[in-house]
Amino acid sequence: MPANMQWSRLAVLTLYRRLLRGGDQLKYTDKDYYKNYIRKEFKKNMNLAKETEKQKQFEKGIHFMESKFGGLL
Repeated sequence: MPANMQWSRLAVLTLYRRLLRGGDQLKYTDKDYYKNYIRKEFKKNMNLAKETEKQKQFEKGIHFMESKFGGLL
């Protein structure tokens, strides 16, 4: 998923699934804690109104995934 990708419902759902599946690869972090954290973050940002806020959070998620889950692998 390229970092310059635009926010869309499909892109967000794809990112969500990839982040949750990525939790299965974790070695040094509790997998349940990680998955609950991802769910909580997505629920928290579910009702953002401004497109700029949505795009910012989307890019934050992509960066987290591309950085090997914040260095947790």
